[in-house]
Amino acid sequence: MSDQPFAALNATLLERYRATGDHRARNRLVELNLPLVKQLADRLSRTTTLPFEDLLQLGCLGLIRAIERFDPSCGEALSSYAVPYIRGAMQHHLRDQHPPLRCSRLLRELYRRGQTLQQQRLHQQLPALAEQDLAEQLGCRLERWRDACSLHWALRICSLDAPAPRRDGLVLPLGELIEARDTPHPCRPDSPVLSACCEAEPQHWLRQRLGRLDPSHRELLEGRVLGGASWRELGERLGLKARVAQKCCEALLAQLRQELGVELADLFEPTALLEGQAFPLRPATGPGPSPGLPRSGSEAH
Repeated sequence: MSDQPFAALNATLLERYRATGDHRARNRLVELNLPLVKQLADRLSRTTTLPFEDLLQLGCLGLIRAIERFDPSCGEALSSYAVPYIRGAMQHHLRDQHPPLRCSRLLRELYRRGQTLQQQRLHQQLPALAEQDLAEQLGCRLERWRDACSLHWALRICSLDAPAPRRDGLVLPLGELIEARDTPHPCRPDSPVLSACCEAEPQHWLRQRLGRLDPSHRELLEGRVLGGASWRELGERLGLKARVAQKCCEALLAQLRQELGVELADLFEPTALLEGQAFPLRPATGPGPSPGLPRSGSEAH
């Protein structure tokens, strides 16, 4: 490589390519910026089954497009301009050609043949074939054709906000039709079972105890338990890091469990009181905040 600095050599070759259209200058630019393509291909190869060499080739095609469209007068470095093109070439191929699930290539080919046959009949102004007739034309069993159709729909990527019809004719967003893996906590309003916390005595105790908490602590608990907010949202709302907000909330819940177990032990099993208590706590000494939790400005002074 020449002793000329990398950035200056890039600029010289770009100017020559724009002025003359010399493909040798473009190819030299690709060689100089190949380490950038290798870095992006190596990073993406860790999250997909597509080989590194294939990603590298796709990235080089994206780099060539970036060089051909780059305008040096925009004041941006070629490497910064080229990264979206390189990454986009790889990701577009993964989206269009590389299925997200491991599946039978023969079934995908069978579905493609069936769609081609139906399109040919459509162009000839012939009616579409029924499933049984289509399977006979393709030389396969009806069950195998249905497997190919099921695989095709399983590989489709749909938005959770996309409308999906139910059997009763009602159309709802797809996300609302997916059943939750975990049963809601018994204390949440959407729980199908009642918790001991829903009884009058524990509820009265909780309202009193929450009323004596620092306002920021009460907002943290209500936002997480009742509002279902993420740790990041709670942290931004209270001026904390997400991890700090999580630790504070878990410590507050453990403190409440400990105090509730002491005062209302007859309503709860001892094992349930200790469930989820991840942080060692000192015995409760009063309505003050738990150790290690941030105080509000009014209590700090």
